[in-house]
Amino acid sequence: MTPYNTFFTLFILLLTISSNNLFAQDESPADESKAKITAEALLLESKTLLAEIDKLSKKTTALRAHIKKSPAVDRFLFFSLITTLEESLRSKLDRLVEIKMQLGKDNAYPDLYRRPLQTIILKQSAILQQEIKTVSGIVTKMRTRESKQDALQYTLHRAEIKIDSLFTEWQKNIQRGNAVKLDMQEDTDKLNQLIQFRAIGLTGRIRLMLDAITVLNDRLDNATEEQQKQIKQKLYELEISKTETALNLENMVGLMKKQGMETTEFGKVLVVATGEILNENVNTQAVVGIFQTTVNNAMAWLNENFPLIIFKLIVFILILLAFKILADITGRFVNRVTKTSGHHTSQLLNNFFRSIASKSVMLIGFVIALSQLGIEIGPLLAGMGVMGFVVGFAMQDTLSNFASGMMILVYRPYDVGDFVQVSGISGQVKEMNLVSTTILTIDHQRMAIPNSKIWGDIITNVTAERIRRIDFVFRIGYADSLEKAENILDKILNNHELVLDDPEPLIKVHKLGESSVEIIVRPWVNSKDYWNVYWDITRQVKEDFDKAGISIPFPQQDVHVYSAQMNT
Repeated sequence: MTPYNTFFTLFILLLTISSNNLFAQDESPADESKAKITAEALLLESKTLLAEIDKLSKKTTALRAHIKKSPAVDRFLFFSLITTLEESLRSKLDRLVEIKMQLGKDNAYPDLYRRPLQTIILKQSAILQQEIKTVSGIVTKMRTRESKQDALQYTLHRAEIKIDSLFTEWQKNIQRGNAVKLDMQEDTDKLNQLIQFRAIGLTGRIRLMLDAITVLNDRLDNATEEQQKQIKQKLYELEISKTETALNLENMVGLMKKQGMETTEFGKVLVVATGEILNENVNTQAVVGIFQTTVNNAMAWLNENFPLIIFKLIVFILILLAFKILADITGRFVNRVTKTSGHHTSQLLNNFFRSIASKSVMLIGFVIALSQLGIEIGPLLAGMGVMGFVVGFAMQDTLSNFASGMMILVYRPYDVGDFVQVSGISGQVKEMNLVSTTILTIDHQRMAIPNSKIWGDIITNVTAERIRRIDFVFRIGYADSLEKAENILDKILNNHELVLDDPEPLIKVHKLGESSVEIIVRPWVNSKDYWNVYWDITRQVKEDFDKAGISIPFPQQDVHVYSAQMNT
């Protein structure tokens, strides 16, 4: 048959199908929702339907005769045309069964059209079985081809859908036979057997695809750029094939449920393939079965590898303990070296070096211990790097404190034990780290100050120098003797054991105030003795000035009150 004759024949068949559908619609009842249809009208409709079914049956028989003579490429097109005719035939057959059931309610027509219906249903059963066998053979031949053409793959997909629809129609035909009291047990057994075999085949294909996807994903990490492109393309094709095959399996599982067959094992494969637990074709037993299988596999693996796991855990713990001891030894050694070195280093710097040394040793030990468990360190370190970037971005303020702590570590504006004034707070430095500084105030409040606030402000280290100068200002009255006052002050400084001789103390008249003469006194003391000397001299000056009759003026105000008579 030439291509022109083939397409001409197909065109004529399509026109015939369309006209038959049109006439069928014209001949169908105009309004089936009427309250009651008379038995005579139903009988007339039945005769018409039988005639149309016979006509369509002859057309499909003629088309099947052409299939054997047509090229292999055109066979699937003929099947598509036959499917369209048979869909129309089966819809009329369903209507005929419905009429038979309605007429059967009336005792006058108990067995009317029963025999013709049974004949048609049995014939349809044989036709459906033959079509399933034929389309399955076509699918098998297509799968043996190595061609990857899109047209062939599309045709193969359509053929798989056709097989599923044929199984569905066969199941419906069995229901028709049961409705007209036919013994369809043999057909039911054959259908159950075939859909079970098909479900098993689809399940095997899905499992092979899942294994192939797993293998390709494992190869993807170590492949070159060109190989990765090929693997990704292959993965894409496998995912599409898996989805299509899972859809076919879902159709089979749905038919098996209608037939009352066990579907648990196939439901498990559906869940694994699609990832959908809430599927109408997946029962609860399948989901529970997957969970039980996972638990059983885990327990079996644990029983098999338990001694090895215990041994590796013991080795892991021993390595960590050994490196912990080594880290402590390294930390103490670094701390001793930094303290005994000729350079004066801050306590923060000493702690920093000690911490870095010990933690570096622990990190090496942790990596070695993980390698004993069979964990690959490369991906772990890469993941830690990415995580470090994310954490660093989220902790910008903390990193700012860390950077300020590094600057304090390098430039050493203060150290532990120093008395400082920072961020408006005065107190002794009790603890330092790279994030914050802990200060104990004079009234014993422990305050932790972020390093960024300290480094960005003025830092006053009161005890940074070994000696300090105390600045006193004493006032005497204008009537008092300056020489006498200076001698008393000089005597007090010379007699105090904590006042240093070098540098020499300073006693000078500083200012002539409104009501007093100011004398400045500036002795030098060790930094640690500052407040003791300050308080002692202040007290001693007051006592000696009082004994010598030297006044210490204080601000005062005279108020003069005037009275005047009011003129009357």
